[in-house]
Amino acid sequence: MQSSTLARSILAAMIAVALVPVGQRAAEACGAFFSVRVVTPEQRPSLSREKVLLIHDAEVGREHFIREVAFERALEPFGFVVPTPTRPEVESIETNPFTKLRDRFPFARPRGIPDGYGSGSGRGSGSGAGPSVEVLEVKQVGSFTAFVLTANDAEALASWLADNDLVTTPETDPWLAHYVGAGFFYVAMRYDPPSSGKRSGVVAAETIRISFATPVAYYPYYEPDTQLPKRKRLMELWYIGREAVVPIALRDSEGERRWLSPFEEGLTSLDARKQIQAALRDELEVFLPADDGGALVVQTFQDQKVTRTGWGDVLFAFKEPHTLSPRALADLRPLMSILDPELAKEQATP
Repeated sequence: MQSSTLARSILAAMIAVALVPVGQRAAEACGAFFSVRVVTPEQRPSLSREKVLLIHDAEVGREHFIREVAFERALEPFGFVVPTPTRPEVESIETNPFTKLRDRFPFARPRGIPDGYGSGSGRGSGSGAGPSVEVLEVKQVGSFTAFVLTANDAEALASWLADNDLVTTPETDPWLAHYVGAGFFYVAMRYDPPSSGKRSGVVAAETIRISFATPVAYYPYYEPDTQLPKRKRLMELWYIGREAVVPIALRDSEGERRWLSPFEEGLTSLDARKQIQAALRDELEVFLPADDGGALVVQTFQDQKVTRTGWGDVLFAFKEPHTLSPRALADLRPLMSILDPELAKEQATP
């Protein structure tokens, strides 16, 4: 089956029918990481762990992506870029929610799932006729300076990043072109180490929230291959929504492209609104889907790959039959095109 046909099949499954298993689960987070004033790959900061809370309200079509990460070797300024399909809102989160989430919703494999299952080693456009980058917003988010951007040209975006002390590399150039071609927006986060005082070489990024419109939950999983030494990296993810979902991504391995689940799935907690409210402070509780009598679901996922090479971005397909409005369907198509580049080519053809 051609990849574009397969993408349409997955799209139909997400909208009209219950999603069947998408293949055996394949046993580094969102965005690219850039180094400044460093020479060798060994000097670049590396992501050592990642925690994500993903809240999605399918009724209003909005996602809140709450993320906390820790970087190693942060002795020099560095940054990372988070792509989003629609214009994002970015804010700092004062109270880290992940300790309470781990206490109330710990990751545990469902019965009958062996250890190691799913944890193998996987390999917005700006306006105007000419190449351009538009800076929509600049703000301080904890220790980071956050830039909200659009761009219609990958080289122009790379040049802007370099001008703002976020140096691109040959490995990140295709990454930029990938998202520019899909018309995405960007949150560029730049960290500047203190000019004085003792530095340990490790920095924990303050928890941040990035919110944007999307009819289905989206996780920017695709990363450039930085050629850094490969080592296991733990990602923990909690998904909160009105109904259970299945994460899917397109994987390209030795020329073979398949839809797979990139994460190891833990237990699912149904009708968990009270537990969620107890775990989240008012700062985040306000972003939960409205309490209209419907249940909330919490799902836990983990990922311990040593590399994400070959993996595309992740969509969270509804497990049960689900119908999207014509507008939501139209909003979904850009996400499908970035999951399958062949679809993007077809859509660009008159």
